[in-house]
Amino acid sequence: MMPSLLERLLGEDTPDEQVDLEARQEEADNALRDAVTDAYDIESCGVTGVAVVNEGPNDEPIIVPIARFSLGEDVETPDMDLVWDLVGEATQALQEPFDDVFVRHYDVQFTFDGDELFEAEECKRIALTDDLVDSYATDPGFTLQALRDAIEDGDDIDDDIAPVAWGEAKNYARTNNAAVVTGGAAVAASSAAAASCAGASAAAGAGGAC
Repeated sequence: MMPSLLERLLGEDTPDEQVDLEARQEEADNALRDAVTDAYDIESCGVTGVAVVNEGPNDEPIIVPIARFSLGEDVETPDMDLVWDLVGEATQALQEPFDDVFVRHYDVQFTFDGDELFEAEECKRIALTDDLVDSYATDPGFTLQALRDAIEDGDDIDDDIAPVAWGEAKNYARTNNAAVVTGGAAVAASSAAAASCAGASAAAGAGGAC
């Protein structure tokens, strides 16, 4: 019996799907840094991982790309206008690299009141549906305010299902039956530090400052 995609991601060999997701992550990460560098007063950012949360009927990965911004260790109450500006930048950076794969949703995470991307007291997320990301990135008439309104209007009490306007960040490192592709490696979700928010090592794939 052929091993599942997740089993292959976590095995010793590197499957083609992992190489593909690594390349997409790098492309999105470069685009995000190019957009944010020198344009915003934040400490750091990056496309820090791609969570593989399931498999499609043809063994294609079902994924959640993850972008993360560090707003600063002295920030206790984030400026939500800045947050949404950064969501817009992340949306533009993420859409094209992941446009032709099965995206469950996109996570844009914000750490603050602590150190950098992986060592913060607070980590919140805005989760965007694939349709909303496509609309914002490809339709000039669909403004950032329209994106914000759609996410806020569509949010409900279930923080696991996109859209999520400002919820607790999901730790894919502790999600059963999932893998996280980050920085050239696939790691088991039960033990990965790469996609957690607090207490994880920046060496697990954070990247440098923007």
